[in-house]
Amino acid sequence: MNRKLLLLLVILIFAHGCDQQTSAGYPGYKISNGSIAFKNVDLVTMTSKKIITAQTVLVKESRIIAVGEVNDVKIPENALIIDGTGSYLMPGLADMHMHSRPDWQDSTWPVSPLRLYLANGVTTIRDMGPKGNPADHGIHWRNAIKKGYLEGPRMYTCGKTLYGPVIDPAGEVETQKAKGFDFIKLYSFLSKDEYNKSMASAKRLHMYSAGHIPFQVGLDEVLSVGMDEIAHIEELFWELVDFDRNKKLIGESWLTYVIGMAYQQFNGYQAYDMDRLKTVFDQKISDITKKLLVTNTPICTTLALDDLIVQKLHHADTFIQREENRYLMNGYLETFRQGKEKHQIQFKGGENFAYFKFRVDTLLLLELKKAGVPLVLATDAGAGGMGLVPGFSIHDELQILTKNGFTPYEAIVTGTVNASRIVEAMTGKDDFGTIEIGKRADLILLKKNPLEKVANIKNPLGVMASGRWYDQKTLQKMFAPGIPTTGEIRHFHTPSKGHRTQIEILVGKGFTGRLPDDIIKIKVTGPNGELPITKSDFTYLPQLRDFHLEIPGPPDIGTYTFTLYSKDNVGLATDTQSANVKIPVVKRKTDTSNGVDNLQGTTPTLSWKAVKTQIPVYYRLNIIDQNGNRIHQTRSVRDMLSYTVPKGVLKPGQIYFWGIRVSDSDQWSQEQNRSSSRLWKFRTKSRDI
Repeated sequence: MNRKLLLLLVILIFAHGCDQQTSAGYPGYKISNGSIAFKNVDLVTMTSKKIITAQTVLVKESRIIAVGEVNDVKIPENALIIDGTGSYLMPGLADMHMHSRPDWQDSTWPVSPLRLYLANGVTTIRDMGPKGNPADHGIHWRNAIKKGYLEGPRMYTCGKTLYGPVIDPAGEVETQKAKGFDFIKLYSFLSKDEYNKSMASAKRLHMYSAGHIPFQVGLDEVLSVGMDEIAHIEELFWELVDFDRNKKLIGESWLTYVIGMAYQQFNGYQAYDMDRLKTVFDQKISDITKKLLVTNTPICTTLALDDLIVQKLHHADTFIQREENRYLMNGYLETFRQGKEKHQIQFKGGENFAYFKFRVDTLLLLELKKAGVPLVLATDAGAGGMGLVPGFSIHDELQILTKNGFTPYEAIVTGTVNASRIVEAMTGKDDFGTIEIGKRADLILLKKNPLEKVANIKNPLGVMASGRWYDQKTLQKMFAPGIPTTGEIRHFHTPSKGHRTQIEILVGKGFTGRLPDDIIKIKVTGPNGELPITKSDFTYLPQLRDFHLEIPGPPDIGTYTFTLYSKDNVGLATDTQSANVKIPVVKRKTDTSNGVDNLQGTTPTLSWKAVKTQIPVYYRLNIIDQNGNRIHQTRSVRDMLSYTVPKGVLKPGQIYFWGIRVSDSDQWSQEQNRSSSRLWKFRTKSRDI
């Protein structure tokens, strides 16, 4: 196919979309035209505690369409049959409080957390506050996963957390509703007025609300106003502390103040065991629980984090040696070894308080369970800075529940049945969490009975997520680090070529093969399907280890998946284009008649005009020599309209070119829109005076 025809096809795809469904990386079976049957399997339906033996479950596309005894379910001729003899089939698990980051699928992480979730049997995740930019990447991931363009669990997400202070709380809720987020997340630092305005807007728009108990608001008002869900059991811990909710504090200073008051009031109790602590806090905890029971407000568990904090502060060697640490975000363990990790700093000088807080939070868990307050399985993993490993942490959370009086069935209910009920409250659909006809085909195939021990859920024989089947061999591949890859998509505007889509795929130094030859295939999938481009269409830039391509026209809005294939491995990265903004091309402050600026010294001051656009922009200056080599560039700086070249960069009597790049971020990895000026020619003096 010639290049002009190829580019024409790309333009047509960007303009009109495509229905082709492909999946990057290690694909599960595609069953859009067929079925999958789990034959002769024992069912853990989660509709009751009973195991139903010798059953067949038939799945078509993303739904369970039949469940029954082996001889009663007719299996279509074209179905993929999975022999379940001696195995157990249960619903997939949900982590209902985690945090995603846009860099999950690049070389920041050894393995994509989306894969770690699937490989651990987590088929549903709820993002309780995305980290990084763009803040709406979760929406686009949600859509890409649903279409099969990106592999991962079903995703529900809020937008930017309402931390406090918030200038326009009602407007922020309206914006998130309009963008299609599933719920709003409220945080600890909201004032009463901000909280009430946020909640009034959420109620008016019928938008689900979840979050912390704002320090200035308190549990009573949170429940009376009607926040739908509390994001952590530990939020109730702060209700045991006596502090002044009317202090004039802003943001993080509230947390510092309340923690200080807790240290002061509870210092004498830190050595108490559970029985003595129960005597101290029993009445207060009972009062809190009764209030929650009246409103039937669900609460996320997230106690694995408490346990992990204790381990980090008091058993550092044990923490360092955890096998799953290999999947932590790059650089985390080094930060921990240096004593600069978040909780090392936060608890410095008060390490014993972590033990105390975990015991009190556990007392809260026990009382909530005893009273029948709805609990939802959740871990707080994914943000990268706390040591929790996505996917693995769900098993730690289940273990904590069963160590504290939950039967395996009761623990699993929190991550299946209860999770689906929460999603029903958010979206109107209670469509997973049990094995029943019509439910989403989110399933885990196990060697041993999970109702005997929750540890039996680890290392599944296979996982099905929304009808896509991943066998044990495929799941093991998901744990293996791939080619370190970072992918970038951006809208690019130049004077000569107009609006274009720029694609960059960088290979990290962890790949020891020969570049570019050992990359045998490149695949790019956009919001509307796979783009008809191949490795041969890219230009390879060896100094950057970068495969570079530009395509006419701006990119579609959504998530792009970049997949690199070598003989033995696969690299996967994603990037999200949230908005296409036309950033005008910069003009010089003054123009010369012949286009050449003469009589410049070797430290000239170069100036340009500000561009007019509706978003904040950052300017970067580049200087290039006559051979096309970039010899100097600045950082990307907000509102920079002139720059004096420092000594030693330019030589006397030489010709150079300079230009200005304008972008919507000062971080290369977060740029979505960019423009570049033409290159202007200038000549330095023959000798510098």
